[in-house]
Amino acid sequence: MEEILKYVQNQLVQAPFRLKSYTQDEQGKKYPQRNIYVKVDKYFRDFLHNPNAQDRWIIIPGLRGVGKTTILAQLFLNHQQEVGDRRMLYVSLDEVVNVLGSSLKDVLTAYEKIIGESFEKLTQPIFIFIDEAQYDPKWASVLKSVYDRSNKVFVACSGSSAVSLQTNPDVIRRSIFQKLFPTSFSEFLMIRDGRLPIKGLKQNIKDALFNADSAKDAYEKLKKYEQSVVSAWSSIDRHYVDEYLKIGTLPFAIRMKDEVRVYQTITLLLDKVINQDVQSLGRFDTKTLIHIKRVLFLLAESDVVSIQKLATTLEASVNTVSNILEVLEQAELLIRVMPYGLNSKKVRKPSRYQFMSSAMRSAFLSVAGNEQIFASQKGRLMEDIVAMTLYREFVANSR
Repeated sequence: MEEILKYVQNQLVQAPFRLKSYTQDEQGKKYPQRNIYVKVDKYFRDFLHNPNAQDRWIIIPGLRGVGKTTILAQLFLNHQQEVGDRRMLYVSLDEVVNVLGSSLKDVLTAYEKIIGESFEKLTQPIFIFIDEAQYDPKWASVLKSVYDRSNKVFVACSGSSAVSLQTNPDVIRRSIFQKLFPTSFSEFLMIRDGRLPIKGLKQNIKDALFNADSAKDAYEKLKKYEQSVVSAWSSIDRHYVDEYLKIGTLPFAIRMKDEVRVYQTITLLLDKVINQDVQSLGRFDTKTLIHIKRVLFLLAESDVVSIQKLATTLEASVNTVSNILEVLEQAELLIRVMPYGLNSKKVRKPSRYQFMSSAMRSAFLSVAGNEQIFASQKGRLMEDIVAMTLYREFVANSR
């Protein structure tokens, strides 16, 4: 217990300095705030200034590399001065579990000792930030207990897409999920050049496309925004589109200038997703885990592949390949697009599989190592962007 006490004490002092590296560049220029930050910040402010605020447990799941730690760090640092150091605790459960061999429960017990009062007896609100929640299998039940013990505790936690599947109805009733997706093109421009989107244009186009009464109605509505769209594109370098398709869906990659280094980092990220996140969902043996990367590579080159063909290529059973694809979909590495048509036809046709982040498909394609590969696969990368956008706007938001 002494070791974890020292760790928590150190976090209270050092976390603000460590988190700065996630919120600003080497020159001290702050990174812009993404759309999700505004939503999470509202819950934080409501809790801080309204004693009757109900929403006090925010869960931010998302694919590795999409910027979850940055959101927590921005929230922490932007309110640190107003709240005070001892009333804000940030911990990464990756460190707690894998380095210290401890648990979230031990961290919170140590924190109660340090502040000198139990959560039940708090007179002032405290704010707990938990990063990489999935590393402690009991994170959800521990935080549910904290939620039930006191209404003076605000919790913001992040984790891989797997955390969404590690919850239960009790947690869902108490928490607010704010899923973080790969960056949109407007977010890419904001992070890359500080360029802000035209206010309301996205929503206007979305309404025109999906809420129109007819094709004619959609055309007439879109026509109204033509000049705004032309104006927006007139100041955008067309090479930015290629950059966005290749690496721009992952925030950390936008700030790197070396494309080779970007793909190396993405490869390491994928290894973590496969060996830790996917493993926690599927409990695959070592041989099957090796197949997973091969499946992703095959899908990167051709997104419509029958399960039977994949099984033959991998020399694996159809059931194994089906399980791999299902888990990759749950981990949100892939988006499954069901074949269109009657149920009888759907059974015979293979599904399409798009990558949640086009940068991940691009990383696999980079193995071939020439520009002609990108040119021939550009259409598939664009389809990944469309799939991710539609999934974010209509599928994820409906859950």
